[in-house]
Amino acid sequence: VTPPENVEAGEYTIPCSAISGEETLKMDLSVTVTEKYEISLSTPDDRLSFDTHANEESDVTLTVTNHSNVAVENVNLTSSAPTDWNVSFDTPTIDVIEPGATVEVTAHVTPSKEALTGDYVVSMTASCSETSDSADFRVSVETSILWGFVALVIIAGLLAGIGYIFRKYGRR
Repeated sequence: VTPPENVEAGEYTIPCSAISGEETLKMDLSVTVTEKYEISLSTPDDRLSFDTHANEESDVTLTVTNHSNVAVENVNLTSSAPTDWNVSFDTPTIDVIEPGATVEVTAHVTPSKEALTGDYVVSMTASCSETSDSADFRVSVETSILWGFVALVIIAGLLAGIGYIFRKYGRR
């Protein structure tokens, strides 16, 4: 017997019969379906990466889906991030998620003001007393374009200074 995926927990009766040429035997079988707990944590588009800037808050929409055959209660959202990063949730605890339902939550991620340009990993976890799931997000911290312009101005100034020195003094 294979029950449907989202069947509710409980006891079910399955009528069975065996038929031969002259006799028919009938019997009821009892099947007990137990509770199955499973949740998943992702994003609406299943993309587990985003871009941000140092000391700038970025919002990430998370989806917590209940794949259980019973409601899950008190689903807590937690995170693990690099040192001096701040991660908060607009709803840190979801009271109830019905079977098959999806709840959206926004995570607010703020990298450290000293974060260097590069990729970092922020882990987020959804857990209740029966089950849990986590997702690792790749966070690309980008440098402001202003610093690129500052670097170009410095390089142009150095080249102009060297050019001026060669014109004034020539090769000696």
